[in-house]
Amino acid sequence: LRTQSHTVSKHVAIMGELARLVEVCSLMDVSAFEQDLACSDDQGGHLKELMAKLDSQTVKIPDKLRLGMLYALRYENAITNAVPAVKEAMKRGGVPPEDVALVDVILRYAGSKVRGPGLYGTNKDVT
Repeated sequence: LRTQSHTVSKHVAIMGELARLVEVCSLMDVSAFEQDLACSDDQGGHLKELMAKLDSQTVKIPDKLRLGMLYALRYENAITNAVPAVKEAMKRGGVPPEDVALVDVILRYAGSKVRGPGLYGTNKDVT
């Protein structure tokens, strides 16, 4: 019984720490935005929310990098190309320049010129 009590205490402590990290790092908010970026088409709204997250002190550097990359993949061919502004905001938000350069790397590796059609819900590339 004592061993089980100790095990339960450890699990409760771990869960408490995980809940704290989710809150402190804004992980639910970041995750919801990632899902919205992937599933809906709202360039203006996404850009505004992304810029706010890149300026945020609670959003961690790896999350800022990932959000910037997702935005670039989603809107690389948009009429209003905001990717350069996003990269500048990433730098201001603390993302190291060598990591910001990964935005261009991901576009070369997985951009619209090399990936299959219909990734973001459009089949206009299908012939």
